[in-house]
Amino acid sequence: MSVKTRTGRAAVMTEVKKDLEIWDYPLPEVLPGCILVRITCCTICGSDLHTWTGRRKSPVPIILGHEIVGTILELGKGVTMDSGNNPLRVGDRITWTIMDNCGKCYFCREKGLMMKCTHLKKYGHDSCADPPHFVGGFAEYCYITPGTCVIRIPDELTDEEVAPANCALATVVAGRDAIEIQPFENVLIQGAGALGVYATALASYCGCRRIIVADVMEHRLDFVKQFGATDTIDSKGLSDEEVIGKVKDITGGFGADVVMELAGFPPLLPLGLKCLRTGGRLVEIGNAFAGALFNCDASDIVFKCLTIRGIHNYDTLHLQKAVDFLQTARNRFPFGRIVGQRVSLDEINTGLKIAESGRTIRVAVKP
Repeated sequence: MSVKTRTGRAAVMTEVKKDLEIWDYPLPEVLPGCILVRITCCTICGSDLHTWTGRRKSPVPIILGHEIVGTILELGKGVTMDSGNNPLRVGDRITWTIMDNCGKCYFCREKGLMMKCTHLKKYGHDSCADPPHFVGGFAEYCYITPGTCVIRIPDELTDEEVAPANCALATVVAGRDAIEIQPFENVLIQGAGALGVYATALASYCGCRRIIVADVMEHRLDFVKQFGATDTIDSKGLSDEEVIGKVKDITGGFGADVVMELAGFPPLLPLGLKCLRTGGRLVEIGNAFAGALFNCDASDIVFKCLTIRGIHNYDTLHLQKAVDFLQTARNRFPFGRIVGQRVSLDEINTGLKIAESGRTIRVAVKP
């Protein structure tokens, strides 16, 4: 039977906090410039949980999941190379950017913000009601459209090493570049989830002096030590003043050069500002949902000459850097251990509950 007449299965969200349902959809015709992928692994990202729990509004029905790896089933006419000019063939393993962008609008062409394209489409974030349906990772297939940047995966990297790179690692790479972390700097990382683990590894690889990771889960703090954390702070039950004191003690009384807020807990941002040294920089990544309000004394920013940057998603360069980093540093850091649980597509609701509990850094869905 031809690919065009077959169907595929997908886990579809129809209501907030309701169990996902397995639906069948017809596989689409592969048009010029497009790619049909057989998904082999998709990890559950924090933003998937935000949508599922209603913390962030998204259209329904929807196929969640955007940290995707798969093999090429069919290439549309004209698709011969990935974004790095490596040849693409049926059967190749690939990953791809979270977004399809037009490349021509004000944000794409003039401002270098492809993730803010005025015609943006996002895998795992848009409705699956209309064809081609397969626009998310919790499914057997995904249909990649022409504005998406595709990266062929090096043979030595496993699916489970690569999947969280899109978007967790790529987003942290974007944050690192935006805030310009330098060797020998002292870095405070707020949150020891996937973003925090990758940020720790990047800071260690960059040659930072003290890499301080703060979290409220002891098992995550133990885990992040494998990725280069020099100091950890179990902040559960600590006052802000106690956390600030610990950071200053570790950094010779001055405070951190850089703070990365990666936990998605709004009160951590003003705390992070107080943990910075004079002239320090903070990058805000974790609070990617509406209503993330906090109280801040603006004089902290003025008197201490602080810099604050916000980062949402990433561009193609950052995803390529993420894959390159995995390939270069895989013998130094145990990236394969970031995925701690694996579930089948039929077990997706169990996987969501495990991910929500925080018992493991990432849960992989293996269709």
